[in-house]
Amino acid sequence: MSLALFDLDGTLVDQARAAALWSAELGEQHSLSQDEITSVATALAARRSKGAVFHEIVDELGLREDPLRLWEAYRLRMPELVICADGVLAALSMLRTAGWTIGIVTNGEVDNQEGKIFRTGLSEAVDGWVISADAGARKPDRAIFELAARRLGVPLQGWMIGDGLESDIAGGAAAGLSTAWISDGIDNDETLLATIIVASVPDAVARILTTDARA
Repeated sequence: MSLALFDLDGTLVDQARAAALWSAELGEQHSLSQDEITSVATALAARRSKGAVFHEIVDELGLREDPLRLWEAYRLRMPELVICADGVLAALSMLRTAGWTIGIVTNGEVDNQEGKIFRTGLSEAVDGWVISADAGARKPDRAIFELAARRLGVPLQGWMIGDGLESDIAGGAAAGLSTAWISDGIDNDETLLATIIVASVPDAVARILTTDARA
């Protein structure tokens, strides 16, 4: 049985849109300028520990907020704002119909990430998931990919699909997986680790199914 592992934020769900909406809400609550709102959204899009990011947001904007409480409020709100990227659920259905085992491998906190998975319907579209806070390992660590395969009950053989060059592509390649990079236009040495470069999850699934059929 073939295995397809997917990143969550920026791959299956439109994290940037949700972060922008949350930043706008924060701006309304604290009378922030548009430049400050944009700065918050940009900070939230960075691939860094959100604990550190929220300390910086509070300090730089001079907010009278506890950074950890603000981070908790963000985690609780994001599942209500996030939506699946275009065509994602249909593409996952195509994979399932073709007999693939589908998993999500994501870095983050359990409440935030599981909230997104359940609220978007991804819980019904995949066979399982692994979240770093629960797994005790973060992408690109091979251990989190190995745990995903064990939980899904299949060998660690197949594909990793994601938008993170280090976490998804370099990590997936090091774990022995073929990789599909959801491209954001970056071109560097890690790009060479991607088996295929695509614009979206539906594009990745179409290419993967074609490759599998030829094999």
